[in-house]
Parts: sequence; C-alpha cells; structure tokens
Amino acid sequence: MRRALGPWVRWGWLATTIAMGLGLMVTAWVGREHAVAAATTLNRGQSLILLESIRQQARGMSEPLQGAELDTLLRQHNAAGLRYLAFFDSSGTVLAQSGTPAQAIAHLARRPPGPPVMEQIGSRIRLWGYAGLAAPPPEQGRRPPQALAPGPRPGRLAFVMEFEPLVAERLAAEATNTFLVSILVAAALIAAAVGFWRLTVRQEHTEHRLEQQRRLGALGEMSAVLAHELRNPLASLKGHAQLLAERLEAGSPARTKAELVVSEARRLEALTTDLLDFARSGPIDRQITDPLALLTACAEEVARGGFAVRAEGSPSAWSLDEGRMRQALTNVLLNARQASPEGTRPEAVVGRDNGTLVFTVRDYGTGLAPGDEQKIFNPFFTTRTSGTGLGLAVALRVAEMHGGTITAGNHPDGGAVFRIQIPASAS
Repeated sequence: MRRALGPWVRWGWLATTIAMGLGLMVTAWVGREHAVAAATTLNRGQSLILLESIRQQARGMSEPLQGAELDTLLRQHNAAGLRYLAFFDSSGTVLAQSGTPAQAIAHLARRPPGPPVMEQIGSRIRLWGYAGLAAPPPEQGRRPPQALAPGPRPGRLAFVMEFEPLVAERLAAEATNTFLVSILVAAALIAAAVGFWRLTVRQEHTEHRLEQQRRLGALGEMSAVLAHELRNPLASLKGHAQLLAERLEAGSPARTKAELVVSEARRLEALTTDLLDFARSGPIDRQITDPLALLTACAEEVARGGFAVRAEGSPSAWSLDEGRMRQALTNVLLNARQASPEGTRPEAVVGRDNGTLVFTVRDYGTGLAPGDEQKIFNPFFTTRTSGTGLGLAVALRVAEMHGGTITAGNHPDGGAVFRIQIPASAS
C-alpha cells in the first residue's frame, strides 16, 4: 500500500506546488491590472485637481494674461507634474503659455473646445477645453498676439494643460515590480518543486534497485544452497538410470521409462546449473577480448549458421570477463533463437556507441507484450511452457557486474530487440 500511494503522493505534491506558483502569478497579474485601472482613475482625479487650482489662481492674474505669471504658476505645480500650460480664445489666439508642449496645440486651438477632454500624449496627460474664465478684451494700441486661426472672439477662455502622472506612474511601477518579483518567486518555486520531485523519483528508483538487489542476493544464496544440495543426488540418480536403461531391452516399456528418468534428471541438472550461474558472485576478471569473435563463437554455439552476425564499427579489443560475457550472450542468443520461427535468422550485431560497447540481438518472433520489457529480467519469469526463466536474469546480472545495462523492446518491423551496453573498464 505504501508503494502504491507513493507515486500519487509525489505527483499530488508536485501538482499542488505548481498550482500554488501559477496562483501566485495570476494574483500578481490581477493586482497589476487593478493598479493600472486605479492609475487611470488617479490621473483623472489629479487632472481635475490641477485644473481647479489653476482656475482659482488664474482669476487673480492681470489682464491680459502674462507669460511670466504662467511661469510662476508652472513652477508652483511642478512637483505635482505640471509641465505645460496655455490659454487661448475660441478664435485660436494664444493669449499666454508656459513650458513646452509634448505635441503642437494648433489643431486644438482651431477646434472649438467643449467640456474638458483628457488624452495620453506620450508620457504626459493632456487636458484641454473651456477654462470657465472670460477672455480679456484686446488692449488699445497693442498688437494682438499671433492668432492660430482666424475668427470671432466670443469672450470665452480655453486652455491646454499637460502634466506627468507621477503618482500614477509610481503606483504602476510598483505594481509591475511586484508582478515581476511574483513571477520570479513562482518560477523559483516551481523549479524547486520539479527539482525535488526529480530527486525524489531518483531516490525511489535507487531504493527500489537496492531492494531488488538485496532480494536477488538472498534468492541467489538460497539458489546456490539448493543447487549444491541437489547436484550430487541428481548425478547419482542420472547415473543409475543410465545403467538401468543400458541393461534393459531396447524399445521395451521399462527402458522407455528409464530413459525418461535420465531425460528429466538432465533437465534438473540444467536447472541447478542455471541456479548456480545466477547465484555466482565475486569480482569479475576483465581481460582484453575481441567482441566480434566472442559474439560469433556464442552464436555458433547456440545454432551453427543460425544467426546473421555482423560488426558495425566494433572495436577490435575490449576489456571483458570473457567467461561471464559468453554466458550472458549465449542466454540472450538462445532466447532469440527460440522466439524466431523456422527459416529465419536472428540478427546479432556488435558495435560502439559513445564510447560504449553494444551488443544488439534482434529476433523475428511476436515481440514483447506491453509491460514485459522489465519483467522478463526477473528471476523465474518466463512466457514459455518450458525453461527456468533464469537466462535473461543471468544476462542482466553479468551486464551489471561489468557496470553496464541490458534493455529490451520491440523492433518497429516486428520482433524483440535486446541491447547490452558495456562501458570501458575504469582501470
């Protein structure tokens, strides 16, 4: 139950952490959007406050309006972001201005202003419309200011005001910074979760492999004891049965039964040999070996002329325990020969891949059933009615003793493929 719940708990923890990180991102993004919306409202409020303040101060100014007075007014509201201020009459005549506009205002002066209009001009906010003040009459003997557009002067004063939304910009900048920090924190949280999840998976695989090795070790010790205890009685049984069969008349029922005893004794001897091979431990003795010659000899031992053996970039020499590797290759080749129908020749290839010696054996059978890619290497697992199920387990053990691996899968064109990878010796 604990092992069954492990993957669910691990995946649930990862999904929860990712959901928390995404929730943090969404929350920060929603907060930023609200801050942007609040900044728009704040800009409108700030513009109205500035406009009302300017109206109040403009009522006490001289007539006609003087640029110096607007300069003073601009300086007074500079901290609030005011950058440009101009008054003109409805005929388009500029009466006074201070500062530099973000864009030309000629098109505004030519259009009869209505209620105050607010628009974004680059980094500034522009507000223009009627100022609610009466335009001063032209002075006698004084040249009127340059007119932006001809037309009558009905006596209503219009204005153009530009300011930088400093408060709103700070609010939006803080919201953006918070959003970016939240993104970084969420990304770090998700990355840490994925990292810890991978470490947990790796640790679980390591623990599973160690547990399997302990189990196989215990099974190997038991198998060794059992094989040793059975070998001598089996040898005696087979010998006496052979002597009995030789003394009986050929073709008689008694001799047939005696020969059956001999045949079954031999099968049990093969089982004890497989058990001893599986239980065999101790350090391997690696010597310089010709991989192609070794593979060819093993193929000939299993079925003379029954394999298509070839080399694809195979090294001429490799450090191997020849005896044990012969045992592993023979088991894999025998498995391929038994799986292939008559008239076909399984393929046996030796080559090199990224500094690793690779033996590849492909049969022409029905392939592996889904889920059996790992099970077939378990001791005593077999899909045949005969056999001990120890051949591939022995091959796996030999490969691991060489620091290598053995994997199984299905070929795209049919049949199973076994791949033994042996790294170069560290010594």
